[in-house]
Amino acid sequence: MHHATSLVPRARALAMALHDAAGHTRSGGEPYWHHPERVAQTLTDNGLPEEVIAAAWLHDVPEDCPTDEAGCQALLRMIARDFGPVVGELVREVTNYFGPEASMEAKQARLREHAAHMSMHAKWIKLADRLDNISGMIGWTDEKKTRYAKSTFALLSALEPLPEGTARLAMRILEVARDQPGSLPG
Repeated sequence: MHHATSLVPRARALAMALHDAAGHTRSGGEPYWHHPERVAQTLTDNGLPEEVIAAAWLHDVPEDCPTDEAGCQALLRMIARDFGPVVGELVREVTNYFGPEASMEAKQARLREHAAHMSMHAKWIKLADRLDNISGMIGWTDEKKTRYAKSTFALLSALEPLPEGTARLAMRILEVARDQPGSLPG
């Protein structure tokens, strides 16, 4: 049974446990789960439903916690079973398993293709995710920041039409992207 009021705390606990067990950290050295925490907080601040908040907590688990695509698929099935079809579908929509060997360019190209078919709630998650990612490029080379900023402009275009209410969020993403060295002119 999926009790709605327990979705977010359960999603938070699972994301924290799996990212910690995998030893994930962000480029600045903080525990990785601070990233989905910020993504979830952005969505909470914008009044999104708790299924979307739970999916935000879990959005990187299938991509980052298994060691192969079979593990990714198993986690997607477990999330749908344990958190219900809405959360399961949202996490599936924002998941693109690439494996550790994929280049940033390959990941970004596939993400842009995938973005065009996302539901509005999945787009909200992806926008909050991108804002946190582009705001947290600690320790990245200028060249990598530039590539990521340029891919951000392309991603925003691929996400059109943007969900209602995301204009401020999209503008914040664009501002950070434009501030990167060598990014496209504003």
